[in-house]
Amino acid sequence: MMFKNSIKLFVANFSIFWKVLLYKLIVVLVGVLLFLPVLSILVEAFQTVNFLDAFTHFATNTVFVNLTELFENLYVLVQTFIDGIYVLLQTNVFAFIYSIFLAIIVIPFLYNLSSIPAGECLYSYMATLSKQKFSIAFINRIGISSVYSIFKTLMMIPIMAIFLGGFYGLLMLTTIEGILQIFLPLIIFIYTVVIVALVITFFSGWMPASVVFNISPALTYKKGLKAVFRRFFRILSTMFIIIFISTFMTLMFTSISLVIVIPFTEVMVIMFEMVMFFESQGNRYYVDMDTICCPKKLEECDSFKKVKSII
Repeated sequence: MMFKNSIKLFVANFSIFWKVLLYKLIVVLVGVLLFLPVLSILVEAFQTVNFLDAFTHFATNTVFVNLTELFENLYVLVQTFIDGIYVLLQTNVFAFIYSIFLAIIVIPFLYNLSSIPAGECLYSYMATLSKQKFSIAFINRIGISSVYSIFKTLMMIPIMAIFLGGFYGLLMLTTIEGILQIFLPLIIFIYTVVIVALVITFFSGWMPASVVFNISPALTYKKGLKAVFRRFFRILSTMFIIIFISTFMTLMFTSISLVIVIPFTEVMVIMFEMVMFFESQGNRYYVDMDTICCPKKLEECDSFKKVKSII
């Protein structure tokens, strides 16, 4: 039911997708501009290891190709990228530190700023059937959005390091011949979907709690996590489906889909997070012009669980 209501909510508020997509494209543009001071140094370092050739080969051969070949090409691309980073570190330490700082702090911070405004727009619609402008919500919530984005960016650094380390380790196995080659693409695919779904699940209550309670995200992660654990396996299974579909589409259309698939998936996740939080809290909400969802009150759910425990 939560997933179904999320889809209905997505259709009724589809304009949010275009606004989030525009914002992401602006962030990409800003990121390119921020890299301009060291662009020539980066180009020189990555030309040394023929990164452009590896990227071109990967990007132009990923539409309905054999998955084993796809991951082999991806391994070559990742290895070439790592070699380029190593060359950059050896030739220009300042450019290396500046680039890493932009890549893991500044750009993710800017990227995450759109979550709270999107949630605020959805909150207005779900609570009162009114539509708030994304730009107005972005300006009004810039303080809370900044705190949320800072905390999330910092928390994601070790998580991403662990995930990417495991992903790279699996990609290295593509160089091994034998029966493993048959199952490795599936293993990498499932690894990616499961880990990403788990991470999103544990963060899924944070943004809605910040929006609904209108307090600092530094104080709402625990509230959000509490809401998640009331419906943990339903949330995890739904996140698995969403990430499974988006990852599959990315694998099939990598060179042409990322610009659309990533913002689309993010907005769909935001829709689901808001629906999940409203239902977990027992709050009534509008799904569309003709549908009002009335979940059980929080007190009723908690009382029922206590009775089950006694029995």
